[in-house]
Amino acid sequence: MTIFQMSTSIRHYELVESFVLESGILRSRKKYKLKTFSDVVALVHYGHRRESPHNLSLVDIQSLENLDILNNLYYIEPDFMLFQNNKYIVNDKRTRIAGYPDLVVEVWSDSNTQVDREEKFLIYSSSSKTEHWYIEQDSNEVKCCLGHNQLQSQSLICPLKTQNGLEFDLTHLAL
Repeated sequence: MTIFQMSTSIRHYELVESFVLESGILRSRKKYKLKTFSDVVALVHYGHRRESPHNLSLVDIQSLENLDILNNLYYIEPDFMLFQNNKYIVNDKRTRIAGYPDLVVEVWSDSNTQVDREEKFLIYSSSSKTEHWYIEQDSNEVKCCLGHNQLQSQSLICPLKTQNGLEFDLTHLAL
């Protein structure tokens, strides 16, 4: 299931679309079992920045007793998320998902405030299993993290690689 929603700029849209297309190529190789989502599917989390910014965290699906809770939790909409090894749960309408994505990608645009950026970083970094990448629309640099740990940045001038060895060739989008 891959759904697109028009993003804030052509470059933003191209980057998100390319991640989805590249993951489709990976998925077609039999050794990879991937599930990808674009920004129409919401990733649920605990806590709200205005109420308690230090309690923001992704949902450990092992702790869920009732799937109905997915409809009542706070949520964010990453530009791209991929589940390769980590388990997830989707609500009945397939609009909200819980779990620790293997990879989350955010393409920052002018409409992303500093508060938005900090909130998303806090949420994604709450899981030591989640690799999260951040790309500025006017840059080739990809800032990479795994949980709270910052990894070496990558560049769109070379294929991007996750810690699990998945490769995304977005060199055609380098500036």
